[in-house]
Amino acid sequence: MAIFITILGISKYFVKSDYYKYVLAILNALFIGIIYPKPYHFIFLILFSYTFTHLITDVFKIKTKIWGILILLLPMLLVKLDIKFDFYPFKLNDAISFAGLSYASFRIIGYYMDKAPGEKMPDFISYFNFLSFTPTLLIGPIDRFARFKDSQNNGFSSINSENFIIGWNTFVKGLAFKYIVAEVIDRYWLNLYPETSKELLHIANTMYAYYFYLFFDFAGYSFMALGIGKMMGINVPLNFKNPFIAVNPQDFWRRFHISLGDWLKDYFFNPLYMFLTRKKSLKKYPVTRQNIALVLTFLLMGCWNGFKLNYILSGLLFGVFSAVHNTYVVQCKKKGKDVVFGNLNTQTTKVISIFIMFNLAAFALYIFSGRCPI
Repeated sequence: MAIFITILGISKYFVKSDYYKYVLAILNALFIGIIYPKPYHFIFLILFSYTFTHLITDVFKIKTKIWGILILLLPMLLVKLDIKFDFYPFKLNDAISFAGLSYASFRIIGYYMDKAPGEKMPDFISYFNFLSFTPTLLIGPIDRFARFKDSQNNGFSSINSENFIIGWNTFVKGLAFKYIVAEVIDRYWLNLYPETSKELLHIANTMYAYYFYLFFDFAGYSFMALGIGKMMGINVPLNFKNPFIAVNPQDFWRRFHISLGDWLKDYFFNPLYMFLTRKKSLKKYPVTRQNIALVLTFLLMGCWNGFKLNYILSGLLFGVFSAVHNTYVVQCKKKGKDVVFGNLNTQTTKVISIFIMFNLAAFALYIFSGRCPI
């Protein structure tokens, strides 16, 4: 990464500002060639998604979005469902399975959903950079094309000493999170007791340890990506913001894996809620519509991680937590008072809410981890 940052910094003085995207594309291509044993995996996905997005929106002009979504998600679905779709001697699954496939697929769908009817496809170089940007290639965050394109257009002008210092400090923070704090938790806390132990104290220890480990490990990667992106001239969206002090499920997903929460809200929850709203049988039940959409949205989140029971149950739990909280908020508004905390002062209510949400999140993520022996 240091070499890439240096190359971009030097290129700023010898290459026209319009050529930033070409320099970035070369660096992204080099990174793909270095980290992937078979780079054609990722190239195949980019060509597939670019071609079919053009065909779906501009040639065949398919208006029903769900068909386009299913086509563009086909590579990820084949891998997640482990469906063999091979033509001897060519094995399609081997050609489309690679690290970062899920994140790339969600970026692809995000662009497809945002693309207005009649809007021209972006130039291929910008599209390539959007999907293959080195710092976010493997673990996100999930960016939006319009935001990335704006940042790319100002790439060289954003490479300066001020942004370098900001990026460096953010990178060091991520480095400390990932390779110091998460490493200490993993070595001296998370594995304190055997995963197979069914003793309540051991289960509670592993549950809380995993929550802290997951945050510092994942947030560490995300802060490193944000910092490197900043030093390369690209503003990467913030992905974590103090999730331990979240007061409810909605607040939690505004703080934990923010880009995924925003993606699910914009591209799944909102369209699904509008679809349910058009159903005559649900016209009189707005809360029911919201709760169905919430549960299905988080169920999708679980399936996105993989079609394993622990992922699905974890997503379902977050969906139930969100539906219960949504119902609680509606009841409070109807009755004009807090139906649970009553007349407790604001600070006390906040502390209790944080405690409850902290434990709910820790439990759901413990299920997600696959470490639960029960």
